[in-house]
Amino acid sequence: MVVNFEIENNYAVTFENKHIDLHNNFDLLKTEKLDQSYKLIFQKNEGNWVNDDEFDKLTFIFEGITNFYHQKGNNTEFPEDENTLSTVTFFPSSVREINTSFTLQRTPLLDDDIIFAFENGKVYRFTCKEVKLICEQ
Repeated sequence: MVVNFEIENNYAVTFENKHIDLHNNFDLLKTEKLDQSYKLIFQKNEGNWVNDDEFDKLTFIFEGITNFYHQKGNNTEFPEDENTLSTVTFFPSSVREINTSFTLQRTPLLDDDIIFAFENGKVYRFTCKEVKLICEQ
């Protein structure tokens, strides 16, 4: 898997030397399924702790997908957590039955998947050739 970002502490990414806190500063806005790709689109949230110079929108584009897993979360107790990222991680594709653990890797190994897990238990897992992050001001 080729990526243009690194994962920091399983809640943030580094893009062009800028730290992006996905857990605290962004919410999942929407997903888009295309012919051969998939998008996770995050929007800067309205918290007073978010810096003014933070990106407004982040789009993760997954291309060359060979395996996709999606698990719906539980919105009964805390529906506001549906779009709050819990962890992002690269994880071995050899253990696809595990979607709630993480590794402390900044970059993917050759046969890794990437997992986005949310506070309500929602999960997106991709096996793909490339993940591209696009940041917009």
